[in-house]
Amino acid sequence: MVEYYVWLQQVLGYGNDTAKRVITEYKDAKAFYLADDKEKISRCKLSKAQASRLHNIKRKTVNKIISDCNENGICIITPIDSEYPEKLLNIVDPPVCLYVKGTFDFNGKPVVSIVGPRKISNYGSRCAYTIANTLSSVGFTIVSGGALGGDSAAHLGALEASGKTAAVLGCGIGTDYLKQNKELWNRIADSGCLISEYPPFSPASKRSFPVRNRIISALADGVVIPEASEKSGTLITARHAVEQGKDIFVIPGSPSLPQYVGSNRLISEGARLLSSVNEIIQEYIGIYPNMLHLPSEPVSLPSNKEETIEKAEQKTIAADKPVKQRSAQDESMLSNSAKEVLALIRSLNGMEFVTADDIAEQFSVSAGGVLASFTELEIFGFLELCPGGRYKII
Repeated sequence: MVEYYVWLQQVLGYGNDTAKRVITEYKDAKAFYLADDKEKISRCKLSKAQASRLHNIKRKTVNKIISDCNENGICIITPIDSEYPEKLLNIVDPPVCLYVKGTFDFNGKPVVSIVGPRKISNYGSRCAYTIANTLSSVGFTIVSGGALGGDSAAHLGALEASGKTAAVLGCGIGTDYLKQNKELWNRIADSGCLISEYPPFSPASKRSFPVRNRIISALADGVVIPEASEKSGTLITARHAVEQGKDIFVIPGSPSLPQYVGSNRLISEGARLLSSVNEIIQEYIGIYPNMLHLPSEPVSLPSNKEETIEKAEQKTIAADKPVKQRSAQDESMLSNSAKEVLALIRSLNGMEFVTADDIAEQFSVSAGGVLASFTELEIFGFLELCPGGRYKII
């Protein structure tokens, strides 16, 4: 049966409401495949492009996708499978196929999505990490997009709590896209799962990321946004969340800082202002009483040093004095492996830039593990990623 769904996905494309009509009218992909062409074009309101693909998608294309999945440990989940998330079936544009690597388990489970921009502030990263770490430790599955910045912070927070996290990708699971995050993706697949609507080797595109965002919000009970600028792609996920009737929790920020223009607007439009991680837990503990528990003490969000710094800088500039640079972040937030890598970096006296290979070669450690620690150190403000995969030591 799975081959009919792979074929159907290639016919219909991604992120449109035709799949919902096919499921409603024909119940399964095989019945749709066997139906008269004129009948299914009419009943499901296929576009001209979709109608033309009814006979243009060849069997060898379908077989190649299934073969690629088998060779790379990727499962194909369809709407008739018990594992297919009920929350996805309820949206207007459910995916025809989900390609999954790892443990896929969402039905009846508390799930929160945390989404942030790739170019996120240090404060936003710390908030995403802290929220994910706390929620994961009390029983939530954390969903994000597997990208750099806010997504990575959320995934790492869950991983460091030994919790479950899932990354919904805007490309095929087997592509070389975003090589610097491959080690993180591997860790996610080991403890949770990688999810994509796209076949294993489908490249990323400008359209694929906005389309996948509806899945990030649909899988969750609520969506947390640490920050979003006026034109942030994070707002696309927020829009999907609104359309899907999800709770949206937003961390407020200074109106004078551009990274909060979009997120502050969400609050003015009805999103919930988030001031404590416990607020999220209390919202869902009644729905999942046997799966969640409150932490022994309330968990506050990290202090926003950026806003304090901004005010200090404004006063300094007004007085025509040099701006004082901020100090490095508190190392207590780092995992033990990141602390060890930071110590190795600091032992390289006089170096302004460093790569994961530099550390791996000089100290005979795993380059993959070092790169994962580099990502964490970047999130907490100890390193800055530069062109060419180099990291500037801050």
